[in-house]
Amino acid sequence: MKRAEIALMIAVLGTIAWLSPQPWWETDRDVYERMGREWLVPGCNDFHCFRPLVSWVLGRFPGPPLVIWKSYAVLCQAGAGVAMALWVMRWNASARTARMIAWLTALGSGACYTLFDPYASDPLMHLLGPLLMLMIDRGQLAAATAVSAVGVFAKEFAALPLAISAATRGLQERYAEMWRLTAAACGVLIVWAAWQLFARTELHYTTGPTYSADLTTGGYITFWMITLSTTLVVTLITLVFGGLWLLWPAGLIWGSRDLRRMTLASVPALIVLNSLQQPDRALWNFAFLVMPAAAVVLDRAPSFLGWLLVAAQALMNVRLGAQLLQLPPARLSLVAAIVLAAAIVWRARNAVIVPVEAA
Repeated sequence: MKRAEIALMIAVLGTIAWLSPQPWWETDRDVYERMGREWLVPGCNDFHCFRPLVSWVLGRFPGPPLVIWKSYAVLCQAGAGVAMALWVMRWNASARTARMIAWLTALGSGACYTLFDPYASDPLMHLLGPLLMLMIDRGQLAAATAVSAVGVFAKEFAALPLAISAATRGLQERYAEMWRLTAAACGVLIVWAAWQLFARTELHYTTGPTYSADLTTGGYITFWMITLSTTLVVTLITLVFGGLWLLWPAGLIWGSRDLRRMTLASVPALIVLNSLQQPDRALWNFAFLVMPAAAVVLDRAPSFLGWLLVAAQALMNVRLGAQLLQLPPARLSLVAAIVLAAAIVWRARNAVIVPVEAA
């Protein structure tokens, strides 16, 4: 992507963040701002206290906290778009398709929600997902391990790209790489566990009343599915990826064997994370699995259909995620996105399918 397009992306995200209203319910803003001021909060009974990294960094910047946190969300989501474009190009996506993927990522459902409520580690995780996968694929294991080890102080998800990559190499029978990646993932998990132990024993942190940490009742997903109707559960899950739900399986069928292996290797992580966290938000962390498959299909379809899909997805996500109530209802843009995705798959089915392996 050219610098001008990156600047445009930042401007678009910044405008959405500025127009987005403040949440009308209680959020985690207070605990994150307090960690930014005090660094450590002895006796904290909120599980967010175990994720202090972003607060530690942003708390050093002068200015209104809301502006600082929204700026952080904007920059991370723009960075995620750029990293995702580079990631799909590692799977031999064209430059044209990589630009579409960048916008689909930056204006994704999880991304837009953080422009509405930026007080979370999610923006950083959205960036680290494709960035770490890209670094690992380029052979930059030491750097990826260091970034992951620091990232777990923001959220434990930062360890998953190493684990997923290790499992992928195992399925590819690349055992030497598998063991190196496994050792790196274990090292990062040791760092995370040491921080958890220190926080619980020396700072007397507790997770507080959260379903995510209550494994005896099935984690957050049990509470989520019991509380919500089946119709609402299906709707929320559908809205996470919208039309990409159609492109993802088509891309896996038409894409390379390595793409299918990576997806299969990610199944345990998908199950665990989506069981312990709110599924409709946790799913977007795995956009780095969806986008390479989507790129396979978009590469075989006309540009105008691809960009129409980008627009429909963006309208849906900005309306639902960023809560811009001036826009049409999300269900209308969801229907448009699904119809466009179906048309793209239909047009792509007749293209010459020549699977290529990752670089």
